[in-house]
Amino acid sequence: MDMRIPYRSRSSRHLESLPTPEALEQGWPRHIGLLNDYVRIPYANGSSFASQFLFREFSARGHDVTVIGPNDPEAQPQELPPRHVMLAAGPLRNHPGVRVPLPSPRGLREVLAQRFDVMLGQAGSELIELGVWLRATRGVPFLAVNTIHLPSVYNVILPDQMNQSARVRRVFEEGVVPWLERHSAEVYNQGDGLIVLSEGLEEYWRDRGVRVPIHVIPRSVDPRIFDAPAGVDPFDARAKPGQRLLCVCRHTREKGVTRLIELFARWIATEAPDATLTLVGDGPDHDAFRADAQRLGVADRVFFPGEHAVTDIANFYRHADLFLYTSLSETYGQVISEALWCGLPVVALEDGMGVSHQIDSGSDGILVSPGPDEEHASWRFGGEVVSLLRQPAKRRAFSAQARKNARLRSDPSRCVQRYYDAFKAARQHRDRTWSLGASPSRVWPLVRWASINSAVLGLGLMRAPAVVNRHGRKQPSWTALRDEALSDAAE
Repeated sequence: MDMRIPYRSRSSRHLESLPTPEALEQGWPRHIGLLNDYVRIPYANGSSFASQFLFREFSARGHDVTVIGPNDPEAQPQELPPRHVMLAAGPLRNHPGVRVPLPSPRGLREVLAQRFDVMLGQAGSELIELGVWLRATRGVPFLAVNTIHLPSVYNVILPDQMNQSARVRRVFEEGVVPWLERHSAEVYNQGDGLIVLSEGLEEYWRDRGVRVPIHVIPRSVDPRIFDAPAGVDPFDARAKPGQRLLCVCRHTREKGVTRLIELFARWIATEAPDATLTLVGDGPDHDAFRADAQRLGVADRVFFPGEHAVTDIANFYRHADLFLYTSLSETYGQVISEALWCGLPVVALEDGMGVSHQIDSGSDGILVSPGPDEEHASWRFGGEVVSLLRQPAKRRAFSAQARKNARLRSDPSRCVQRYYDAFKAARQHRDRTWSLGASPSRVWPLVRWASINSAVLGLGLMRAPAVVNRHGRKQPSWTALRDEALSDAAE
Protein backbone atom coordinates (compact mmCIF):
# COMPACT_ATOMS: atom_id res chain seq x y z
CA MET A 1 0.00 0.00 0.00
CA ASP A 2 1.30 3.51 -0.84
CA MET A 3 1.20 5.37 2.45
CA ARG A 4 2.44 8.69 1.10
CA ILE A 5 0.43 11.85 0.76
CA PRO A 6 0.91 14.34 -2.06
CA TYR A 7 2.45 17.69 -1.23
CA ARG A 8 1.99 20.59 -3.60
CA SER A 9 3.87 23.88 -3.42
CA ARG A 10 1.51 26.61 -4.58
CA SER A 11 4.41 28.61 -5.93
CA SER A 12 6.01 25.92 -8.06
CA ARG A 13 2.93 23.68 -8.64
CA HIS A 14 5.30 20.81 -8.07
CA LEU A 15 4.01 17.48 -6.80
CA GLU A 16 6.18 15.86 -4.19
CA SER A 17 5.63 12.78 -2.04
CA LEU A 18 5.61 13.43 1.66
CA PRO A 19 5.78 10.37 3.89
CA THR A 20 3.44 10.01 6.81
CA PRO A 21 5.03 8.63 10.00
CA GLU A 22 3.71 5.15 9.08
CA ALA A 23 5.64 5.28 5.82
CA LEU A 24 8.90 5.81 7.67
CA GLU A 25 10.81 2.91 9.08
CA GLN A 26 8.79 1.71 12.09
CA GLY A 27 7.19 5.14 12.28
CA TRP A 28 10.46 6.74 13.43
CA PRO A 29 11.04 9.54 14.27
CA ARG A 30 7.53 10.39 15.33
CA HIS A 31 8.47 13.16 17.79
CA ILE A 32 11.31 15.57 16.91
CA GLY A 33 12.77 18.00 19.45
CA LEU A 34 14.09 21.22 17.95
CA LEU A 35 16.40 23.33 20.13
CA ASN A 36 16.34 26.99 19.11
CA ASP A 37 17.68 30.19 20.64
CA TYR A 38 14.23 31.80 20.32
CA VAL A 39 10.73 30.46 20.83
CA ARG A 40 9.35 33.82 19.78
CA ILE A 41 11.26 35.24 16.78
CA PRO A 42 11.71 38.90 17.79
CA TYR A 43 13.78 40.01 14.81
CA ALA A 44 15.38 38.68 11.62
CA ASN A 45 17.65 35.73 12.39
CA GLY A 46 18.82 33.24 9.78
CA SER A 47 19.22 30.33 12.17
CA SER A 48 15.68 30.76 13.51
CA PHE A 49 14.25 31.08 10.00
CA ALA A 50 15.96 27.76 9.25
CA SER A 51 14.30 26.28 12.36
CA GLN A 52 10.93 27.59 11.23
CA PHE A 53 11.46 25.96 7.83
CA LEU A 54 12.26 22.60 9.45
CA PHE A 55 9.27 22.94 11.76
CA ARG A 56 6.97 23.55 8.78
CA GLU A 57 8.42 20.77 6.64
CA PHE A 58 8.50 18.07 9.31
CA SER A 59 5.00 19.03 10.50
CA ALA A 60 3.71 18.79 6.93
CA ARG A 61 5.20 15.30 6.72
CA GLY A 62 3.23 14.14 9.75
CA HIS A 63 5.81 14.45 12.54
CA ASP A 64 5.21 15.99 15.94
CA VAL A 65 7.73 18.82 16.35
CA THR A 66 8.35 20.51 19.69
CA VAL A 67 10.47 23.67 19.86
CA ILE A 68 12.58 24.09 23.01
CA GLY A 69 14.10 27.45 23.87
CA PRO A 70 14.26 30.29 26.39
CA ASN A 71 11.21 31.68 28.13
CA ASP A 72 10.19 35.03 26.65
CA PRO A 73 7.81 37.06 28.83
CA GLU A 74 6.91 39.29 25.86
CA ALA A 75 5.70 36.38 23.73
CA GLN A 76 2.06 36.33 22.69
CA PRO A 77 0.30 32.97 22.19
CA GLN A 78 -0.01 33.47 18.43
CA GLU A 79 3.77 33.98 18.17
CA LEU A 80 4.61 30.58 19.65
CA PRO A 81 4.69 27.15 18.00
CA PRO A 82 1.80 24.84 18.96
CA ARG A 83 4.20 22.47 20.76
CA HIS A 84 6.92 24.16 22.76
CA VAL A 85 8.87 24.06 26.00
CA MET A 86 10.10 27.37 27.38
CA LEU A 87 13.02 27.13 29.78
CA ALA A 88 14.05 29.49 32.57
CA ALA A 89 16.07 32.31 31.02
CA GLY A 90 17.62 35.68 31.69
CA PRO A 91 17.75 38.72 29.39
CA LEU A 92 20.95 39.53 27.51
CA ARG A 93 21.18 43.19 28.45
CA ASN A 94 23.17 44.38 25.44
CA HIS A 95 20.81 42.77 22.93
CA PRO A 96 17.09 43.32 23.65
CA GLY A 97 14.94 40.40 22.61
CA VAL A 98 17.65 37.82 23.29
CA ARG A 99 17.04 35.52 26.25
CA VAL A 100 19.71 33.14 27.56
CA PRO A 101 18.31 29.78 28.76
CA LEU A 102 19.47 28.06 31.93
CA PRO A 103 18.81 24.55 33.30
CA SER A 104 16.20 24.14 36.00
CA PRO A 105 14.54 21.06 37.54
CA ARG A 106 11.13 22.08 36.22
CA GLY A 107 12.41 22.66 32.67
CA LEU A 108 14.30 19.37 32.60
CA ARG A 109 11.25 17.46 33.83
CA GLU A 110 9.12 19.03 31.10
CA VAL A 111 11.68 18.07 28.44
CA LEU A 112 11.85 14.48 29.71
CA ALA A 113 8.07 14.23 29.61
CA GLN A 114 8.09 14.84 25.85
CA ARG A 115 9.65 11.42 25.13
CA PHE A 116 11.51 12.61 22.05
CA ASP A 117 12.68 10.19 19.35
CA VAL A 118 15.48 12.48 18.17
CA MET A 119 16.83 15.90 19.17
CA LEU A 120 18.13 18.51 16.72
CA GLY A 121 20.25 21.32 18.20
CA GLN A 122 19.64 24.29 15.88
CA ALA A 123 21.11 26.75 18.41
CA GLY A 124 24.25 28.81 18.74
CA SER A 125 24.20 28.99 22.52
CA GLU A 126 25.09 26.49 25.22
CA LEU A 127 21.50 25.29 24.99
CA ILE A 128 22.85 22.42 22.88
CA GLU A 129 24.08 20.89 26.16
CA LEU A 130 20.44 19.94 26.72
CA GLY A 131 20.74 17.55 23.77
CA VAL A 132 23.93 16.07 25.26
CA TRP A 133 22.21 15.62 28.62
CA LEU A 134 19.12 14.00 27.09
CA ARG A 135 21.30 11.56 25.16
CA ALA A 136 23.31 10.71 28.29
CA THR A 137 20.27 10.14 30.48
CA ARG A 138 17.73 8.70 28.04
CA GLY A 139 19.69 7.63 24.96
CA VAL A 140 17.88 10.08 22.67
CA PRO A 141 19.92 10.47 19.45
CA PHE A 142 21.28 14.01 19.24
CA LEU A 143 22.43 16.03 16.23
CA ALA A 144 24.01 19.47 16.68
CA VAL A 145 24.01 22.13 13.97
CA ASN A 146 26.96 24.52 13.79
CA THR A 147 25.49 28.02 13.31
CA ILE A 148 28.28 30.33 14.57
CA HIS A 149 31.82 31.06 13.36
CA LEU A 150 33.40 31.97 16.69
CA PRO A 151 36.50 33.87 15.43
CA SER A 152 34.24 36.31 13.59
CA VAL A 153 31.50 36.98 16.14
CA TYR A 154 33.14 37.20 19.56
CA ASN A 155 33.59 40.99 19.28
CA VAL A 156 29.84 41.58 19.22
CA ILE A 157 29.82 41.60 23.01
CA LEU A 158 32.73 44.06 23.39
CA PRO A 159 32.31 47.79 23.94
CA ASP A 160 33.88 49.91 21.20
CA GLN A 161 36.90 50.87 23.31
CA MET A 162 37.71 47.25 24.16
CA ASN A 163 37.09 46.12 20.58
CA GLN A 164 39.68 48.63 19.37
CA SER A 165 42.30 47.41 21.84
CA ALA A 166 44.90 45.14 20.21
CA ARG A 167 45.65 43.55 23.60
CA VAL A 168 42.01 42.68 24.26
CA ARG A 169 41.56 41.27 20.78
CA ARG A 170 44.72 39.18 21.18
CA VAL A 171 43.39 37.71 24.44
CA PHE A 172 40.21 36.63 22.69
CA GLU A 173 41.80 35.47 19.43
CA GLU A 174 44.66 33.53 21.02
CA GLY A 175 43.00 32.33 24.22
CA VAL A 176 39.23 32.61 24.57
CA VAL A 177 38.16 31.66 21.04
CA PRO A 178 40.45 28.58 20.72
CA TRP A 179 39.20 27.38 24.12
CA LEU A 180 35.58 27.82 23.04
CA GLU A 181 36.25 25.93 19.83
CA ARG A 182 37.81 23.03 21.74
CA HIS A 183 34.82 23.07 24.06
CA SER A 184 32.40 23.05 21.11
CA ALA A 185 34.22 20.08 19.56
CA GLU A 186 33.95 18.23 22.90
CA VAL A 187 30.21 18.89 23.05
CA TYR A 188 29.71 17.78 19.45
CA ASN A 189 31.63 14.57 20.15
CA GLN A 190 29.20 13.72 22.95
CA GLY A 191 26.33 13.66 20.47
CA ASP A 192 25.63 11.48 17.44
CA GLY A 193 26.61 13.79 14.63
CA LEU A 194 27.32 17.34 13.57
CA ILE A 195 25.49 19.14 10.78
CA VAL A 196 27.45 21.86 9.00
CA LEU A 197 26.20 24.06 6.20
CA SER A 198 29.18 23.95 3.82
CA GLU A 199 32.08 21.70 2.87
CA GLY A 200 34.62 24.18 4.21
CA LEU A 201 33.19 23.85 7.70
CA GLU A 202 33.41 20.08 7.60
CA GLU A 203 37.18 20.36 7.25
CA TYR A 204 37.26 23.22 9.78
CA TRP A 205 35.68 21.11 12.53
CA ARG A 206 37.64 17.98 11.68
CA ASP A 207 40.79 20.03 12.20
CA ARG A 208 39.47 21.03 15.63
CA GLY A 209 38.91 17.48 16.79
CA VAL A 210 35.34 16.54 15.89
CA ARG A 211 35.17 12.75 15.57
CA VAL A 212 31.44 12.06 15.21
CA PRO A 213 29.89 11.84 11.73
CA ILE A 214 29.63 15.22 10.00
CA HIS A 215 26.78 15.87 7.57
CA VAL A 216 26.94 18.76 5.07
CA ILE A 217 23.37 20.05 4.61
CA PRO A 218 22.97 23.44 2.89
CA ARG A 219 19.91 25.36 4.00
CA SER A 220 16.83 25.40 1.84
CA VAL A 221 14.99 28.34 0.32
CA ASP A 222 11.24 28.24 0.91
CA PRO A 223 9.38 28.60 -2.42
CA ARG A 224 6.25 29.72 -0.57
CA ILE A 225 8.14 32.92 0.21
CA PHE A 226 10.61 33.37 -2.61
CA ASP A 227 8.50 32.20 -5.55
CA ALA A 228 5.52 34.35 -4.53
CA PRO A 229 4.36 36.97 -7.08
CA ALA A 230 6.38 40.19 -7.12
CA GLY A 231 5.00 43.05 -5.05
CA VAL A 232 5.37 46.80 -5.06
CA ASP A 233 8.88 48.18 -5.63
CA PRO A 234 10.23 48.75 -2.09
CA PHE A 235 13.28 50.87 -3.01
CA ASP A 236 13.74 54.54 -2.24
CA ALA A 237 12.56 56.70 -5.16
CA ARG A 238 16.13 58.02 -5.53
CA ALA A 239 17.46 54.51 -6.28
CA LYS A 240 17.57 54.33 -10.09
CA PRO A 241 16.65 50.95 -11.63
CA GLY A 242 19.65 49.35 -13.27
CA GLN A 243 22.02 50.79 -10.65
CA ARG A 244 20.58 49.36 -7.44
CA LEU A 245 23.02 47.61 -5.11
CA LEU A 246 21.54 45.65 -2.21
CA CYS A 247 22.74 44.05 1.02
CA VAL A 248 20.48 42.28 3.54
CA CYS A 249 21.95 41.42 6.94
CA ARG A 250 21.85 42.09 10.65
CA HIS A 251 23.55 45.39 11.37
CA THR A 252 26.34 44.12 13.59
CA ARG A 253 30.04 44.75 13.21
CA GLU A 254 30.97 41.17 12.22
CA LYS A 255 28.95 41.51 8.98
CA GLY A 256 31.55 43.80 7.41
CA VAL A 257 29.08 46.60 6.61
CA THR A 258 31.57 49.38 7.39
CA ARG A 259 33.92 47.92 4.81
CA LEU A 260 31.07 47.71 2.30
CA ILE A 261 30.13 51.36 2.78
CA GLU A 262 33.77 52.42 2.51
CA LEU A 263 34.42 50.54 -0.72
CA PHE A 264 31.14 51.83 -2.13
CA ALA A 265 32.20 55.41 -1.39
CA ARG A 266 35.75 55.00 -2.73
CA TRP A 267 35.51 52.56 -5.60
CA ILE A 268 31.90 52.43 -6.79
CA ALA A 269 30.17 55.79 -6.26
CA THR A 270 33.03 57.63 -7.97
CA GLU A 271 32.85 55.43 -11.09
CA ALA A 272 29.08 54.84 -11.28
CA PRO A 273 27.41 58.18 -10.52
CA ASP A 274 23.87 56.71 -10.49
CA ALA A 275 24.68 53.72 -8.28
CA THR A 276 22.99 53.48 -4.88
CA LEU A 277 23.42 51.08 -1.97
CA THR A 278 20.44 49.86 0.07
CA LEU A 279 21.21 48.19 3.41
CA VAL A 280 18.15 46.26 4.65
CA GLY A 281 18.32 45.28 8.30
CA ASP A 282 18.76 46.58 11.82
CA GLY A 283 20.93 45.81 14.81
CA PRO A 284 23.36 47.11 17.44
CA ASP A 285 25.60 48.95 14.96
CA HIS A 286 22.89 50.43 12.73
CA ASP A 287 23.56 53.99 13.87
CA ALA A 288 27.32 53.53 13.45
CA PHE A 289 26.77 52.44 9.84
CA ARG A 290 24.63 55.51 9.19
CA ALA A 291 27.45 57.61 10.60
CA ASP A 292 29.89 55.86 8.25
CA ALA A 293 27.80 56.86 5.25
CA GLN A 294 27.62 60.44 6.50
CA ARG A 295 31.36 60.60 7.20
CA LEU A 296 32.21 59.29 3.74
CA GLY A 297 29.91 61.72 1.95
CA VAL A 298 27.48 59.14 0.53
CA ALA A 299 24.53 59.53 2.90
CA ASP A 300 22.34 60.63 -0.02
CA ARG A 301 23.15 57.40 -1.89
CA VAL A 302 23.11 54.82 0.94
CA PHE A 303 19.62 53.96 2.16
CA PHE A 304 18.56 52.27 5.42
CA PRO A 305 14.96 51.00 5.15
CA GLY A 306 15.29 49.01 8.40
CA GLU A 307 14.37 45.43 9.13
CA HIS A 308 11.58 43.81 7.12
CA ALA A 309 9.72 40.55 7.58
CA VAL A 310 11.33 37.67 5.72
CA THR A 311 8.14 37.38 3.67
CA ASP A 312 8.81 40.88 2.26
CA ILE A 313 12.51 40.45 1.45
CA ALA A 314 11.92 38.81 -1.95
CA ASN A 315 10.63 42.14 -3.25
CA PHE A 316 14.00 43.74 -2.53
CA TYR A 317 15.82 40.94 -4.35
CA ARG A 318 13.54 41.15 -7.37
CA HIS A 319 13.84 44.92 -7.78
CA ALA A 320 17.62 45.10 -7.18
CA ASP A 321 20.39 44.72 -9.77
CA LEU A 322 23.29 43.30 -7.73
CA PHE A 323 23.62 41.82 -4.25
CA LEU A 324 26.82 42.76 -2.38
CA TYR A 325 28.21 40.91 0.64
CA THR A 326 31.40 41.59 2.58
CA SER A 327 30.76 39.46 5.67
CA LEU A 328 33.41 36.89 6.55
CA SER A 329 31.47 35.43 9.49
CA GLU A 330 28.95 33.18 7.73
CA THR A 331 28.55 29.51 8.50
CA TYR A 332 26.14 29.66 5.57
CA GLY A 333 24.76 33.06 4.56
CA GLN A 334 21.08 32.39 3.89
CA VAL A 335 20.63 35.75 2.16
CA ILE A 336 23.02 34.60 -0.58
CA SER A 337 20.79 31.61 -1.37
CA GLU A 338 17.70 33.81 -1.33
CA ALA A 339 19.23 36.38 -3.66
CA LEU A 340 20.43 33.74 -6.13
CA TRP A 341 17.07 31.92 -5.97
CA CYS A 342 15.40 35.20 -7.01
CA GLY A 343 17.87 35.59 -9.88
CA LEU A 344 19.96 38.34 -8.30
CA PRO A 345 23.69 38.04 -9.11
CA VAL A 346 26.05 38.34 -6.12
CA VAL A 347 29.45 39.96 -5.63
CA ALA A 348 30.94 38.75 -2.34
CA LEU A 349 34.17 38.28 -0.46
CA GLU A 350 35.50 34.74 -0.60
CA ASP A 351 35.19 33.33 2.92
CA GLY A 352 36.04 29.66 2.36
CA MET A 353 32.82 28.80 4.21
CA GLY A 354 29.12 29.23 3.48
CA VAL A 355 29.26 32.11 1.01
CA SER A 356 32.07 30.65 -1.11
CA HIS A 357 30.26 27.34 -1.50
CA GLN A 358 27.10 28.97 -2.84
CA ILE A 359 28.54 31.13 -5.61
CA ASP A 360 29.89 29.74 -8.88
CA SER A 361 32.25 32.63 -9.54
CA GLY A 362 32.05 33.83 -13.12
CA SER A 363 28.74 32.01 -13.66
CA ASP A 364 26.15 33.40 -11.24
CA GLY A 365 28.26 35.95 -9.36
CA ILE A 366 31.78 37.00 -8.47
CA LEU A 367 33.94 35.98 -5.50
CA VAL A 368 36.77 38.34 -4.50
CA SER A 369 39.63 37.33 -2.22
CA PRO A 370 39.42 39.42 0.97
CA GLY A 371 43.19 39.87 1.32
CA PRO A 372 45.94 39.75 2.34
CA ASP A 373 46.05 43.32 0.97
CA GLU A 374 42.66 44.60 2.10
CA GLU A 375 43.01 47.87 0.15
CA HIS A 376 43.65 46.02 -3.09
CA ALA A 377 40.82 43.57 -2.39
CA SER A 378 38.36 46.41 -1.84
CA TRP A 379 39.50 48.09 -5.04
CA ARG A 380 39.01 44.87 -6.97
CA PHE A 381 35.60 44.30 -5.38
CA GLY A 382 34.50 47.78 -6.43
CA GLY A 383 35.82 47.20 -9.94
CA GLU A 384 33.81 43.99 -10.33
CA VAL A 385 30.64 45.77 -9.21
CA VAL A 386 31.13 48.71 -11.59
CA SER A 387 31.88 46.33 -14.47
CA LEU A 388 28.65 44.39 -13.90
CA LEU A 389 26.60 47.60 -13.56
CA ARG A 390 27.84 48.54 -17.02
CA GLN A 391 26.97 45.15 -18.54
CA PRO A 392 23.22 44.44 -18.23
CA ALA A 393 23.47 41.50 -20.66
CA LYS A 394 26.07 39.81 -18.45
CA ARG A 395 23.89 40.41 -15.40
CA ARG A 396 20.97 38.75 -17.17
CA ALA A 397 23.13 35.72 -17.98
CA PHE A 398 24.28 35.54 -14.36
CA SER A 399 20.66 35.87 -13.24
CA ALA A 400 19.48 32.88 -15.28
CA GLN A 401 22.32 30.71 -14.01
CA ALA A 402 21.75 31.89 -10.42
CA ARG A 403 18.15 30.66 -10.50
CA LYS A 404 19.21 27.30 -11.89
CA ASN A 405 22.07 26.73 -9.45
CA ALA A 406 20.10 27.85 -6.39
CA ARG A 407 17.25 25.46 -7.16
CA LEU A 408 19.64 22.55 -7.46
CA ARG A 409 21.37 23.35 -4.18
CA SER A 410 18.49 24.67 -2.05
CA ASP A 411 15.57 22.47 -3.07
CA PRO A 412 13.36 21.89 0.02
CA SER A 413 12.77 18.19 -0.64
CA ARG A 414 16.46 17.50 -1.07
CA CYS A 415 17.26 19.40 2.14
CA VAL A 416 14.67 17.48 4.17
CA GLN A 417 15.84 14.14 2.77
CA ARG A 418 19.36 14.95 3.95
CA TYR A 419 17.96 15.52 7.44
CA TYR A 420 16.20 12.15 7.32
CA ASP A 421 19.49 10.53 6.33
CA ALA A 422 21.24 12.32 9.22
CA PHE A 423 18.55 11.18 11.67
CA LYS A 424 19.01 7.58 10.58
CA ALA A 425 22.81 7.85 10.87
CA ALA A 426 22.45 9.43 14.33
CA ARG A 427 20.31 6.56 15.56
CA GLN A 428 22.84 4.05 14.22
CA HIS A 429 25.66 5.95 15.95
CA ARG A 430 23.68 5.98 19.20
CA ASP A 431 23.09 2.22 18.91
CA ARG A 432 26.83 1.59 18.44
CA THR A 433 28.14 3.91 21.15
CA TRP A 434 25.56 4.50 23.88
CA SER A 435 24.99 2.64 27.07
CA LEU A 436 23.85 4.21 30.31
CA GLY A 437 26.86 3.05 32.27
CA ALA A 438 29.34 4.38 29.70
CA SER A 439 27.58 7.70 29.09
CA PRO A 440 29.04 11.00 30.26
CA SER A 441 28.04 12.26 33.68
CA ARG A 442 24.37 13.16 33.98
CA VAL A 443 25.37 16.36 35.74
CA TRP A 444 28.38 17.63 33.80
CA PRO A 445 26.51 18.87 30.68
CA LEU A 446 24.18 20.84 32.96
CA VAL A 447 27.12 22.35 34.83
CA ARG A 448 28.74 23.48 31.59
CA TRP A 449 25.43 24.84 30.33
CA ALA A 450 24.76 26.83 33.50
CA SER A 451 28.35 28.09 33.81
CA ILE A 452 28.87 29.28 30.25
CA ASN A 453 25.42 30.81 29.77
CA SER A 454 25.75 32.60 33.12
CA ALA A 455 29.05 34.02 31.87
CA VAL A 456 27.31 35.15 28.67
CA LEU A 457 24.70 36.96 30.75
CA GLY A 458 27.52 38.72 32.61
CA LEU A 459 29.33 39.66 29.40
CA GLY A 460 26.07 41.14 28.17
CA LEU A 461 26.53 43.88 30.76
CA MET A 462 29.74 45.09 29.10
CA ARG A 463 28.12 46.84 26.15
CA ALA A 464 25.23 49.32 26.25
CA PRO A 465 21.83 47.96 25.19
CA ALA A 466 21.35 48.06 21.44
CA VAL A 467 18.34 49.24 19.47
CA VAL A 468 17.15 46.41 17.22
CA ASN A 469 14.20 46.29 14.84
CA ARG A 470 13.38 49.91 15.62
CA HIS A 471 10.40 49.88 13.24
CA GLY A 472 8.83 46.97 15.10
CA ARG A 473 8.11 44.95 11.96
CA LYS A 474 6.89 41.46 12.82
CA GLN A 475 8.43 38.27 11.52
CA PRO A 476 6.08 35.43 10.48
CA SER A 477 4.91 33.14 13.26
CA TRP A 478 5.87 29.46 13.37
CA THR A 479 2.51 28.45 11.91
CA ALA A 480 1.90 31.22 9.35
CA LEU A 481 3.38 29.24 6.47
CA ARG A 482 3.06 25.79 8.05
CA ASP A 483 -0.73 25.99 7.85
CA GLU A 484 -0.47 26.65 4.12
CA ALA A 485 1.84 23.64 3.76
CA LEU A 486 -0.64 21.41 5.59
CA SER A 487 -3.47 22.73 3.44
CA ASP A 488 -1.47 21.96 0.30
CA ALA A 489 -0.72 18.46 1.57
CA ALA A 490 -4.40 17.75 2.20
CA GLU A 491 -5.54 18.80 -1.30
